[in-house]
Amino acid sequence: MPQKMLPPNVTVWWVPLTPGIEDIDAPAATEINAGTNISCAIVDPYTLGWTDRDTDDSASICDDSNVETPTRKNYEGNLNLFRDQNLSDNTSVFNTAVNLFKTPLQPGFLVQRVGKNPNTFPQAADGDEVSVFEFLSGDPNIVKDNNAPVQAQIRFYAQGRSSNGLVTVGGAS
Repeated sequence: MPQKMLPPNVTVWWVPLTPGIEDIDAPAATEINAGTNISCAIVDPYTLGWTDRDTDDSASICDDSNVETPTRKNYEGNLNLFRDQNLSDNTSVFNTAVNLFKTPLQPGFLVQRVGKNPNTFPQAADGDEVSVFEFLSGDPNIVKDNNAPVQAQIRFYAQGRSSNGLVTVGGAS
């Protein structure tokens, strides 16, 4: 009987534009692993993925119903990251993630893998299923709520390149 995949089975990496990812439709595991796994610093829920495509509704004189032709893809990214109580702890996954985006307008890729626990499998491997999105990081905002840990909120600006759906690391199918 089929079983539903349950959390935690999603991993997110930040890969700076340099060295980057050469082919976003067949990223290499070494390219992804050259980035930083920020999964355990991300507050759940988060936003990373495609939204509705732009469409064209031009109809011909022969069409007897509405027409909607998909054109450009759209995607978005908004992450809240936990802050560490000890801001100088260089071993903290929270500080590592926040430090990547302290200075705004960092170019790079957010890579999202589905199907493997980030605690058990922190590295990307050939055959993994991922989606790749090119972004420019926004200004880090501090989110303070007396009933929750302090967080850094990062909005990401789409840069016009994303993988062709879910793609395979290493290009294997």
